[in-house]
This record gives sequence, structure tokens and C-alpha cells, in this order.
Amino acid sequence: MQQQLFAEGSLIRIVNGRLAIEGVDAEVIAERFGTPLYVTSEQQIRANYRSLYRAFSSRYPKVALLYANKANNSLAVRRILTIEGAGGDCFGLGELAMCLQSGVPPQRLVLNGSNKQRAELEVAIAHGVTINVDQPEELETIAQLARQRGLRASVNIRVLPFTYVEPTSLPPELAEIAADRSHDKWGMDRATVREVAGRALALDEVSLRGLHMHVSRLRPTEEPFTLAARLIVTCIAELRDVYGWQPEVLDIGGGYAHFRDPESGCPARDHRVASAEEYASAIISALVQELESRRLTQPELWLEPGRHLVSNATVLLTRVGSLKKLPSSDVIWVNVDASTNHCLRTSLQGYRYEIVHTTRGDEPARMIANVTGPTCTIDLLAEKRPLQTVQPGDLLAVLDVGGYAEVLANQFNLIPRPASVLVCGDRVDVVRRRETLTDLFTAQVVPARLM
Repeated sequence: MQQQLFAEGSLIRIVNGRLAIEGVDAEVIAERFGTPLYVTSEQQIRANYRSLYRAFSSRYPKVALLYANKANNSLAVRRILTIEGAGGDCFGLGELAMCLQSGVPPQRLVLNGSNKQRAELEVAIAHGVTINVDQPEELETIAQLARQRGLRASVNIRVLPFTYVEPTSLPPELAEIAADRSHDKWGMDRATVREVAGRALALDEVSLRGLHMHVSRLRPTEEPFTLAARLIVTCIAELRDVYGWQPEVLDIGGGYAHFRDPESGCPARDHRVASAEEYASAIISALVQELESRRLTQPELWLEPGRHLVSNATVLLTRVGSLKKLPSSDVIWVNVDASTNHCLRTSLQGYRYEIVHTTRGDEPARMIANVTGPTCTIDLLAEKRPLQTVQPGDLLAVLDVGGYAEVLANQFNLIPRPASVLVCGDRVDVVRRRETLTDLFTAQVVPARLM
């Protein structure tokens, strides 16, 4: 099981049947800090960043990774990535403030969003943060705000790359992706990009730095990213031919999957996930080939990875309470103290997180379990899942919750949110304290007339 489920070199792994996070036994952590508990490996985050950066920078001369803060907005996680050299992909004032507080250079930040508010645009302009423009009206607002402050705003244009190809001309699997219009919330199509680029180049208050795109996070292999890289070069060539302009920056977004890939909804052993090297090799090869064939200069390359950097660095430790088995079913209900409150996309988007027993992790599965939490819903963390023998009081670990779990944690049924700890070697530090019952009501106000 260890060889199948845990990647070689993983810093969260089974050692002699017991789950270890770097140099610390999971059971020891749970005894000290309680459950449910998010546990993050600092060195795994660093290793993920270095692996992805090395894969791209070894193939292309100018590369920057801009961490997608929405995946995990822990200040400690942000600081680790800042130290490693990561910039930031920001949505809203909160993520902008977090990055600036963390020491990220403003020239390594981008502001994204389909409906950016004036306040966040003003902060971005004041600090020199690059704004990825989503629509023509937004460009005019940016120019107006910059003019009022006597500044020049730095912008990229967000492109919908698949509008540069006819889907029916593609192989079926890529045609389906290219025809999917669910991501039209962001970015502009071919005709609009051409119009907005011309307007941006004519505005004195705006500096058009480059182009931006984002394929989608639910793509576990490299082919869609390769196609998008080729298509964005078509956009560059068109703007060069029309305006004589070429980008100094090309932001190709993120969406890169990672080993085990719970977002797929499939068992980890049942599908292929591209490695950092495979993503980089395919994307850079396509990009460079297209640039050279059209005699275009190589822009600085920006990436916006999120889950690829943090998802596999965190586990959710949860303690087993009661077991329940009905005579009419072979499935055992395993009641734990964590819930879908703490990894919400299990129920919202069908994420399938692998779950391991922390002290019998190398044993074969001997039961079929519904792992369920305490909320007033079905609250399934896992359904009909093969699992090692479980007894009340045992500790389980939900893997790969570092991305989009803690940031979406909620208080349904007034359950306080878990604590979060950071492991580095044999050291464990609290980076988010466990909520108390008092915390549940701190933002609420009862009108005086009801007192």
C-alpha cells in the first residue's frame, strides 16, 4: 500500500505501519493538539515549489511562480512560499493584503477577478501590482483611477485561448475542453482581446505588460495546457501583426494536478496524473516551438500554481468515535469527529480523498466503511471505502487537504473549526488556533430591542 499510495520521497508517509508527517508520528501530534486537526508539512511545500520551479526554469530562461493564494491562505503557508521566492495570484483585498504583509514584491503579484472592486483596484495601482483585465469596462475604470492618482497602471489582458480554435478541428478529448464555455466568466474572446489591446496601448495611464490565461484546475494531464500554450501564441502573433506589440509577460495560469489528485473523484490508482516534469516539458516545448516558428520574442513566463504546491502537504487527522453496522448491510458506518465542514468539496464537487489508518497503514483493507462526520447531513468523508480494521478511539488521516479544504471550512451545526499545525522536522507549531464556542458568536450582534 505504501508504494502504491505514497509517492517516492513523500514527506508524509507510512513508516512501519504508522503515519509520519516529516519526523513526527501522527498519533503523537493528535494526542498533543487534539482532533480534528489540520497538519501541514513545511518541507513538503518547499519540495513541491522547488520541483515545479526547477521543471520550468530548466527549460525556459525567465520563469516566475505566482502562488494561487486561494488554495490555502494560511499566513504561515504564504510566508513559506514567499521565502522560497513565490509571487502571488490574488483575488480581492484580503489576498492582496496577505501577500504584501508577507513581503511579496508587488511586481510579483497579479490581481485577478471578474468583478474587481474599486478599492482593490486602487490598492493594486498604488503598489504597482499587475492587474489581469477581464473586460473592456474594467480597463476604463483602471485608467480613470490611475489618472486620478497621477500613476500608470500595469495590466495584462486575460484571454480565452480556446476561442482561437474551432473545437471540431481537434481530437474528441480536446474538442470537449475547447467547447466548454463554463469558464467564460473570466477573460475575453478573440475579437474582444484585439479591441481591448488597441485601447490599452492608446491609454497614457495604462502600461500593457502582457497576456494572461487559465485553462482550468480539473485537468490531470498536460494535453489541454499544451494546446492552450499554442493558442496563446496565435494571440500574440495577431497582436504583433496588428499593433506591432509583443508581451513582456505571459501569464499561463495554473491548474496543475498533483499525485493522487482527489479533484478527479477517482481512486488514486485508477488514473494518470502528469508530473511537474511532464507538464513543463510539454508546455515549454509547445510554447517555444510556436514562438520560434512565428519569429516572436520570448516573454517572461508566469505560472499561477495552487493545489500543486500545497494539497499533498496537509492531512486532516480525525478520531473514530462509534461504529455502526445494520444486519441488512455489509457496510460499517465509521463515525469520526471531522466532517465535510472541514473538506467541503467532498460533498460539493465530488472530491475523493484517500483515507489511511495512522497505526495500521500498511495492513490490507478488511472492512467496507462509510466514514462519516457528526453534522446533520449524510456527511460522508468516504463512501463504501475499503479500510483497515477500525476500532473506536483509532486515528484516521484524510490525505491531500492542503488545497481548498481549510479555506472553505465552515461552522455548520455550530461546530468550531479545527486547529492547524505546521511540522518542520521534529518541531510542531500551531499556525491557527482551534476555535472556541465564544469564537462562534464574535461577529454576531443581537439588537438591543431583543434583549
